[in-house]
Amino acid sequence: MSDSKVKVAVRVRPMNRREMELNTKCVVEMEENQTVLHPPPCSNTSKADNRKGPKVFAFDHCFWSMDENNKAKYAGQEVVFKCLGEGILENAFQGYNACIFAYGQTGSGKSFSMMGSVDVPGLIPRLCGALFGRVSKEENESHTFKVEVSFMEIYNEKVRDLLDPKGSRHTLKVREHKVLGPYVDGLSQLAVTCFEDIESLMSEGNKSRTVAATNMNEESSRSHAVFSIILTQTLYDHQSATSGEKVSKLSLVDLAGSERVSKTGAAGERLKEGSNINKSLTTLGLVISALADQVGGKGKSKFVPYRDSVLTWLLKDNLGGNSKTAMIATISPAGDNYEETLSTLRYADRAKRIVNHAVVNEDPNAKIIRELREEVEKLKDQLSQAEAMKAPELKEKLEESEKLIKDLTVTWEEKLRKTEEIAQDRQKQLESMGISLESSGIKVGDDKCFLVNLNADPALNELLVYYLKDHTRVGADESQDIQLCGIGIQPKHCVIDITAEGDVTLSPIENARTCLNGAVLSVPNSLWHGDRILWGNNHFFRINLPMRKRRDKLKEYESEANRESGTDQDVETASEASSEPDYNYEFAQMEVMMKALSTNDPVQNVVQILEKQYVEEKRNALEEQRLMYERELELLRQQLSPDRLHRHSMERLSFISQTAQQKVKLWSEERDQLFRHSLSKLREQIVKANTLVREANFLAEEMNKQTDYQVTLQIPAANLSANKKRGAIVSEPAIQVRRKGKGTQVWAIEKLENKLIDMRDLYQDWKEKDMVEYYNKILSKHGDPFYEAQENHNLIGVANVFLECLYHDVKLQYAVPIISQQGEVAGRLHVEVMRVSGVVPERPDGGDDSSENSSGSYEVMDNNGEIVHMAKKLTCRVKIKEATGLPLNLSNFVFCQYIFWDHSDQTVAPPMVNPDMPSIRNKAIQYTVTFDHSKDFMLHVTEEFLEFISEGALAIEVWGHRCAGNGKSTWAVDALQAKTRTLRDRWSEVTRRIEMWISVQELNELGEYTAVELTQAKDVNTGGVFQIRQGQSRRIEVSVRPVQHSGTLPLMVEAILSVSIGCITARSIKLQRPLDSYQKEEEEDMDSYQEEDLNDVRERWSDALMKRREYLDEQIQRVINKQEKTEDDVEREARLVEQWVGLTEERNAVLVPAPGSGIPGAPADWVSPPGMEAHIPVLFLDLNADDLRANEQLTGPHAPGVNSILPKEHGSQFFYLPIIKHSEEEVSAVASWDSSVHDSIYLNKVTPQNERIYLIVKTTVQLSHPAAVELVLRKRIAVNIYNKQSFTQSLKRKMSSKNILH
Repeated sequence: MSDSKVKVAVRVRPMNRREMELNTKCVVEMEENQTVLHPPPCSNTSKADNRKGPKVFAFDHCFWSMDENNKAKYAGQEVVFKCLGEGILENAFQGYNACIFAYGQTGSGKSFSMMGSVDVPGLIPRLCGALFGRVSKEENESHTFKVEVSFMEIYNEKVRDLLDPKGSRHTLKVREHKVLGPYVDGLSQLAVTCFEDIESLMSEGNKSRTVAATNMNEESSRSHAVFSIILTQTLYDHQSATSGEKVSKLSLVDLAGSERVSKTGAAGERLKEGSNINKSLTTLGLVISALADQVGGKGKSKFVPYRDSVLTWLLKDNLGGNSKTAMIATISPAGDNYEETLSTLRYADRAKRIVNHAVVNEDPNAKIIRELREEVEKLKDQLSQAEAMKAPELKEKLEESEKLIKDLTVTWEEKLRKTEEIAQDRQKQLESMGISLESSGIKVGDDKCFLVNLNADPALNELLVYYLKDHTRVGADESQDIQLCGIGIQPKHCVIDITAEGDVTLSPIENARTCLNGAVLSVPNSLWHGDRILWGNNHFFRINLPMRKRRDKLKEYESEANRESGTDQDVETASEASSEPDYNYEFAQMEVMMKALSTNDPVQNVVQILEKQYVEEKRNALEEQRLMYERELELLRQQLSPDRLHRHSMERLSFISQTAQQKVKLWSEERDQLFRHSLSKLREQIVKANTLVREANFLAEEMNKQTDYQVTLQIPAANLSANKKRGAIVSEPAIQVRRKGKGTQVWAIEKLENKLIDMRDLYQDWKEKDMVEYYNKILSKHGDPFYEAQENHNLIGVANVFLECLYHDVKLQYAVPIISQQGEVAGRLHVEVMRVSGVVPERPDGGDDSSENSSGSYEVMDNNGEIVHMAKKLTCRVKIKEATGLPLNLSNFVFCQYIFWDHSDQTVAPPMVNPDMPSIRNKAIQYTVTFDHSKDFMLHVTEEFLEFISEGALAIEVWGHRCAGNGKSTWAVDALQAKTRTLRDRWSEVTRRIEMWISVQELNELGEYTAVELTQAKDVNTGGVFQIRQGQSRRIEVSVRPVQHSGTLPLMVEAILSVSIGCITARSIKLQRPLDSYQKEEEEDMDSYQEEDLNDVRERWSDALMKRREYLDEQIQRVINKQEKTEDDVEREARLVEQWVGLTEERNAVLVPAPGSGIPGAPADWVSPPGMEAHIPVLFLDLNADDLRANEQLTGPHAPGVNSILPKEHGSQFFYLPIIKHSEEEVSAVASWDSSVHDSIYLNKVTPQNERIYLIVKTTVQLSHPAAVELVLRKRIAVNIYNKQSFTQSLKRKMSSKNILH
């Protein structure tokens, strides 16, 4: 026995065309046996990733195939074979089983490393060639060799024989036998005598694989190919007349693309939705982890789940068993594949720890045959004792063992004859389909006309050649010259005619989908060399017409330039480049998609709008950057006085100016690169989504499922998190699923991908009229893959709770906006976050670790000024209280879930449900969901964690269900109330009330300043009348604070900057009228109400609504003008009209708000407390919503509220009062007021009984949130000046407790 670890190699491929076009950076570096992965240097990478630095992995071999020009470092196919293949071959000749795995994401070079190309063969062809080379050298009378091969494909947990003509249509069963272990029942094991035999078998096997994959539109990149070579060595000893055998099995495995497995989060959950496509890779990962843990001593008795997938069960010996195994992991060098590359390297790093226990397989056949015969005899005895009918399982076991004995005792000559028979059958079958067998590729005569297949998999691309006759018929019927089958292929699909003059014409049959160069064809059309043809849904071909080159075509069109002839397709094709480019599968696929997406396609329109918006934003941003740098330069100039502005100063300014320009240029380039990358990725995803949707619609239409699939855009849940590293575009394509008479569902692309696999299976059963299997699948637990009858929960949105409060010992209570996948606010989540125990050090500054010591603690200064060591642990408490303003259609069975920092498990917060509670009649309360969730998290304070709480957020997902529990939707609510509530919530997002309290203070008998008496009067609308004494020294105290639960705008007042008073007005009580600001009369009200800003807000809101209305009018008119309306058009028209009506209602609601509606300017419907005015004025901040930092100009004369003057204020004089002190506990200030500065008769004399004196107090405050701006607040106050207090007045003043005014 030989114990050996799995040999692991890593190979990095060159950049592909797409990566070079995007100018993607290389993030992989290799030095000897080390592979270094650097974080991608993109602006969408978080600081935390950059701080972690590069990741280093060590392997047995590291192959640098990135740059062929670097001769010293470059590792080609020959080097890979020398390092891996030669050792595997040596082990096979010694009698050991051997295996090579190729692992990596799709497009990373797995198939190229394993198979290679005609010019540059890969590991498998080189291994087979070297094997027969050594056999021919070593074979003699006493040492003979026999070689047998098998070739199978594992797709969706089904095994297909690629060497059997019937194997591509029928799936084989995997069985387990006591003697043989797991094996594939019925898998062809064909005898070969030379390398050419293997080459031919592999070529024809790949052709069978291509035909099967194309017919069912299966992605070969998601299937595993296993090529096995069985080498039997027979040793003869002539002296003793004895012989012995050594049998070794070489398994060469090309695994499926691994990129889906590397995705985590939501995509990982979606993989559980019924498809087995990744089951083998997932299980392989679990097997490797379990075996690695066993070797590492973590789990000696850990269960290894070999049986969980077909692949791992069949290759059990190669992983931790009787085999010498090597693994080649292929990776991409590009930065945008960083996550997949890291996942592959980690996978390979675990695999290198596995230890196999290989033994030389001497005389295994004789031993197996002996054991099988013993078992047969035993089974016969058992069967004779029981009746065959009563024990069918014994009979089955007996037949199985007898069949195995028969297979093992077949002579070599019989095996060769059987191989020849199967080869002839396979050739006949391929020829009957019209496929040429002259070559394994397309190296055929230049003078011949033929079709060649196009496939996404390089191993299957351009593998099938179909020669054209003078009259070639194409279709699914057996009578056709070229037989195709699959989705959208008719029995008689089309005809290709070649005339005596050499003209080639393609004539489609009616209702048979044929696309030429991407455009759907309905009439006969001429073909030219290099044209791309699509038949049905997924049969792509390129035509080879040596006598009809594209340049000849252009000359023909030039000669006919003055004549208008030919179809649109001809003209379009003629306009293409005259060169002979290599039109591959991706080009043909993109061509079809781009021509199918008309200019009216809404998703394409969105992409175009994004591009225009980006150009506009870029122009504005560059202008802002330029202005900012100019302001900086101006400040520098001002700092330097004219006499000191020497030459070196000018040079310094010039240098700074150049540096500023370089910064702008660099910033612009980075922004451009990020946008181009994001847009390119979005386009790729849209094309992929449309490809899937096209197939799903084909299947649904053919099977009459009455289901329609369309591509839409939405923001995925992962991109709604503030911690997500994202590009310039956060939206991704999604699939809108509609079934007649049912609701609309939205699926992710991954979900439709997995559903399509089940759809194809179902379609195959339906096509083959296997109705029993068809209905069994429909009624299974997965149900109908075309539409989900039992709808799942829907994501309402994500609430991001920023954790900066953990730096301070304060409790964060905040109504966090829930952002939906459409980018709108879908409610508020009321959350509380606080630090329970532990200490957080000062914010990290440039990664300085000086505060951290080796003992795992932080040095913190306590209240006494002494240094104490605190453990690097922190306990944080998260409370979820309630969700308000949720969408009505998703307000059932609401729950929240989140992952806090490095806690891997999801935390779920269920809603509070009290069955004893009576039904709530108030619908507004009904859509407020209450939670009783409180959880403490113990966290380790690391550098990454400090980075996270400094810039990151806790992303809480809020989920809801459409169904209320009784199967009925909750749409039967009062629609008007729902709209009103939505409007109120939207205004609530951008509003917040502020209270400004004013009190007048005078000296009392004890020499202290106390608040003067405030009396109520019906004729005064300012909240009361201050009673102040004549000629007394006095002060004014102003306090400002936001009102809780008055809106969700995050408004914070930082300080009071100034207090001024003026605009002294006297009013007669007889002329005073009740407050009614909505009746315009000559005499103005004397209170603090003004409508300047309110009118501005209403005007802007009306303009926005009018623009929206114009857009709706245009869209409605477009739909109305359509001659023939589809079901979609009717539905869209109804939605547009509903929006139009809603827009009118919304405009009326804003211009004439109902009392208590919460909309600015709504009449007061409340009883104000003593000292507070009834009506609330509106102040408009007018901030730049896209960038709140770009508001430096909103100070001084441009500050909000400066021009929001009150009646009688215009032209009045104001005096700034000196501020004596500020309060530390609240935002308030006390200012000294000497009324003599006004030189007003009304303040110097005692106020008559029939008169009221009014003044205006102006306060300028500094806001820190939502932006750093100044805000001017006004409050009108009423005062009564008296000379001497009577006993009654004195008693009343002492008894009064109401002494402040708002």
